[in-house]
Amino acid sequence: MKEVSSEKIGTLRDIILDRADSRKKELVAGARQEAEEWMLRETEKLQRETNLILQDARKRAEDIRRRQILSAEREKATETLRLQNRILSEALGRLQDKLVHIRNREDYIDILAGMCIDAIISLRETKGLKLRLSAVDTTLAESVISKVKEAVPETEMTFDPETAPILGGCWISTSDNRRQVNADWQSLTQEMADTLAERLLPLL
Repeated sequence: MKEVSSEKIGTLRDIILDRADSRKKELVAGARQEAEEWMLRETEKLQRETNLILQDARKRAEDIRRRQILSAEREKATETLRLQNRILSEALGRLQDKLVHIRNREDYIDILAGMCIDAIISLRETKGLKLRLSAVDTTLAESVISKVKEAVPETEMTFDPETAPILGGCWISTSDNRRQVNADWQSLTQEMADTLAERLLPLL
């Protein structure tokens, strides 16, 4: 009886062990499958996050590159404009210096008289006019007025002893000072600025 029981117990034990082993294999297989599925999900999630990070990094890099290009273009435009202004200023300065040196010419009085006549024509007035000169040219006033009257006999012009704040040339005004023509070197230089710029800028 004991032998039979031992045999049954052994058989039962084997069955239990077989079932336990089978169950263990099932659990291991299930755990492996769950682990693989988890790894797959996590890998896909990580890939999505990586793609988002890379996409954001590319966007940031593109934004930085665009800003750098815009900044470089602004700096280039600013530098070009600064260079153009400097060259134009230098050219206007040289032009004004050349005009100032006209005083050294023998026909300077004739030049002043001619400028006065142009101013008179612009004013369309020959009566009650006043002439102002630079401090350096005041001694030439009588000669200039004399030459103007020779060319335009009906002109009535007097010399205003108050010197004009100019480097050369003349100011002609009506007696009431309501109208005035500035035919001085600074004014002429400024009037020529646009023309000079049009000629210079295409060369830069």
